[in-house]
Amino acid sequence: MYGYFAFNWNPVLAGFILMHEIRGEKKFGVDTSKPLELTQLTIANGDISHSSRYEAVNFYILEALLKRLCEICDDRSFTDLGCGKGRAMVVAAHYGFITIKGVDFAQEVCSIAEQHMQKISSLFPQMEYRVLCKNVLEYDIQPNESVFFMFNPFSDDTIARFLEKVNVSIEQHPRPVYFLYVSPRYIETFFEFEYEPVYRKRKLKWLDGVILKKDITA
Repeated sequence: MYGYFAFNWNPVLAGFILMHEIRGEKKFGVDTSKPLELTQLTIANGDISHSSRYEAVNFYILEALLKRLCEICDDRSFTDLGCGKGRAMVVAAHYGFITIKGVDFAQEVCSIAEQHMQKISSLFPQMEYRVLCKNVLEYDIQPNESVFFMFNPFSDDTIARFLEKVNVSIEQHPRPVYFLYVSPRYIETFFEFEYEPVYRKRKLKWLDGVILKKDITA
């Protein structure tokens, strides 16, 4: 991992990421660092041309977004879209989220996410979690889901189609909705759906995460 980021970005960023990888994996008891190409995985249903390879979100940005979200939002649901091996799900549990779901179309990483969540389930007896191996566009949004997380897993087309599903849900069940979006390559798509950024965290130019909110009840 250090070599990849040092070669493709820069050594300072690589060192920062490596430090937080070692600390975070130890702190949260997960094994989620190794990237995987989608061609290495068994895909339940979906077009991999509209998705990016598996890489776990940086702990530093993830914790910064969760800490801020807990300050501005009382909802404790958390749905990870493209959950991979479950890093964000595990960290969300440690930040007090009790209804946690992960959705991913790759069977192998879903199995690992399930193992990670099962491992921590005894630490958080009030927590309810599910890992669903399916295409995110086939996921049925529940009325009690208000917080969604993404680490740039999809194309802008997939994001737009999912946001259309969210629109239907919040029209039927009005509520504020938050998206935690790391490496927000397609943030303009959220603007088109009238989401507003309420918090943004950047580090070393390349690490970037934003919290976006839409509230039709306001």
